[in-house]
Amino acid sequence: MLDKKSISVLKAMNKLALGSAYKVVTTDEIMAILAQKSQYDNDSLKDIISFLEKQEYINVKFSEDNTYCYSITPKGNIYLEQTDGKSKSHTTKQNKFLPYLYIAIASFVGTILALIIFFLFTL
Repeated sequence: MLDKKSISVLKAMNKLALGSAYKVVTTDEIMAILAQKSQYDNDSLKDIISFLEKQEYINVKFSEDNTYCYSITPKGNIYLEQTDGKSKSHTTKQNKFLPYLYIAIASFVGTILALIIFFLFTL
């Protein structure tokens, strides 16, 4: 399982790769895409990239100083799709509940109106 920093680095590397086989980037390019740049420095980014490579989420062909030639592996692509799917499924669960809430509120209001009309005509 990946932590939040590793996931954000993997997503940033995926944005830079754009589906190409191998992409050459620098750590500065990766940090430019990351949302919270203050959490990352070159050493922590190197550690995260080596961790992603050991876990087979990315394949690093070569690395020199702060330059990497890498590609996202199928395992990395699947993981990114699953993490995107989890966030989308969470919102759809909330959206599935809303119509039932609207129906319940409409039923309650309709019942109140029917009772008011009934008592007005019977008095």
